[in-house]
Amino acid sequence: MKKVLFVTYDFPYPTNTGGKNRAYHMLKYSGVDIKKYLFSFVRDNAWRDSVVEMEKIGVEVAGITSRRKVRDIRNILGLFSGDSIFKTLYLTSSILTDLLRIIADKKIDIVHFESFYTAFYISDKIRNLGAKQVFGTENIEYKMYGEYAQKTNILIRPLYEFQVDKIRSEETALFKKADLCITVSDTDAREVRKYVGECEIIRNGVDIDDYKFNLPKKRRGTKLLFVGNFTYFPNIDAINYFYDSVFKNLGNDITLTIIGKKARDLKFADDNRVIINEFVPKIQDEYEKADVMVAPIRLGGGTNFKILEAMAAGVPVISLSQRLEGLDVKDGEHLVVVIEESEFKERLEKMLDDLNLRRRLARNARKLVEREYSWKVIGNNLNTVWNNL
Repeated sequence: MKKVLFVTYDFPYPTNTGGKNRAYHMLKYSGVDIKKYLFSFVRDNAWRDSVVEMEKIGVEVAGITSRRKVRDIRNILGLFSGDSIFKTLYLTSSILTDLLRIIADKKIDIVHFESFYTAFYISDKIRNLGAKQVFGTENIEYKMYGEYAQKTNILIRPLYEFQVDKIRSEETALFKKADLCITVSDTDAREVRKYVGECEIIRNGVDIDDYKFNLPKKRRGTKLLFVGNFTYFPNIDAINYFYDSVFKNLGNDITLTIIGKKARDLKFADDNRVIINEFVPKIQDEYEKADVMVAPIRLGGGTNFKILEAMAAGVPVISLSQRLEGLDVKDGEHLVVVIEESEFKERLEKMLDDLNLRRRLARNARKLVEREYSWKVIGNNLNTVWNNL
C-alpha cells in the first residue's frame, strides 16, 4: 500500500473555501488502497475540532504548523528581498525539518504539495529520502496575480508587477523540480507544459450526494445568488463589477443574496435589495431559494466550485466565460455564458423571464455533473495518478 503525505496551506475542513473543498474531497475519494497523511498550515485553533472529520475519511493528521500573520514584520521586510511575499510567508527551515522527519518516520512514498504556497518545500532533501514529489496547482498564480496587477491603480502597479515577476520565477522553477505537476483544467495544463512534460489534469468536482436536485418552479425569477470568500480578490472584483454594472440597473423586484466570509465589508452591504450572510449552516438551503446563480468572475484560473454546486442543485447559472475553461459546458445547454461584459444584464433578464430555459439548463447541468464532475469519478482518477507515479 502506497503512503501519501498531503500538504495543504489551510486545514481542509470545514470546506468553506475552494482550496479546502478541493483538498478535502481529493483525500476523501482517492481510494482506500492508499494510506493518507495530512500536514497542514493553519491560521487559528479551529482545526482542533476538525481532526475527527479527517479521521472519518481515513486521513491521519501527521503535522500542523501555524502560518505567519500577513502583517508579520518579517514579511514586510521580505517585500524588498529577492523572494515573493508568499515564499517569505510560508517557507522556513524548521517546517522542512518537520516534513523530513514525518517522511522518514512514516516511510512516505509520495508527498503531494497542494498549491503553490506549499510547493516551496519541494526539495532534493525529500527526493533523497526516496519520496516522489507532486505539485498540485489550483491556479497558475503568476497569471492570476498578473491579471490583478493590470487592474490596480497605475501608481502602485509597479509594486504588484515586481511581485508578479518573482512569483513567475518561483512557480515555473517549482514546476521543473516536481516529479509530477497536476492542474485543474486543460488551459492550466497547457501553461505548465511550456516548462515540463509531466502534467496530469485532476478536475474540480462536486459531492453529488450532498445536493438534492430541484427544478426551477417560478415563472419569473427574482432571486439572485452569489457565493464566495471575500478575502479572495477575484471574488471582490467580481461582485463589485456585478453590482455596479449589472445589479444596480435591474428592476426593483430583483434581490441579490451574497454569502461568504467578509461579505459585510462590501461597499454596498447596506443596499436594501442585497441580503448578506457571512456564514450559513447549510449552503444547500440557499441554492433551493435561488432562481439564478450569478458567476461574474473575471480573474484567475481553475474552476469555480460554486458553479458546480449550483448545477448539481438545479440552480441555473449565468457566468462570464473567464472561469469556465475547466468545464465542458455549452452556452444555452448547461448554463448561460456571457462573452462581453456589456451583455450580462440583457442575458440575465431574458433568463429570469424564461422558465422553460431555466428548467432545460438545470436538467442538462445536473446530468453533466453526475457524468463528469462527481468527486467519486475524480477521486478514482487521482488514485490512478498516485499509483502510477
